[in-house]
Amino acid sequence: MSKPYEFFEHTADIGVHVAGRTLQELFTDAERAVYETLGDLQKTEDKRQKTVELRAESREDLLHDWLTELLYEVEANHVLYDEIEFTKLTPPHLVAALHGCSIDFARSKTNQEIKAVTYHQLRVEALPDGTWRARVILDV
Repeated sequence: MSKPYEFFEHTADIGVHVAGRTLQELFTDAERAVYETLGDLQKTEDKRQKTVELRAESREDLLHDWLTELLYEVEANHVLYDEIEFTKLTPPHLVAALHGCSIDFARSKTNQEIKAVTYHQLRVEALPDGTWRARVILDV
């Protein structure tokens, strides 16, 4: 099965097109693309959980803030939250239970450091068939 996202070149950044059958799937697939950009991150047995609640002006802002939150957890707290349960995802509001583990950097193979999720060309759109797609540019 092919991935629900594909990377594309963008000046000194990395771009990704993401697809999902639902908005929740789109947000989850965008998360996976960000994690893949970071590298092959291995987890410890140190289980972590957290609830995230975000409000934003638009779907684009909500996706930006969501990916920024996950990136912050990796960079600042060294936690990879890769199991997500959305309890609410109706823009402009998102509530999710995050489950994951600390990152074992000794066993991980890192790729790029992501400096930020950008607003440049950020797009989230519903397609006529009910599916969703997004475009995200990551500053590396």
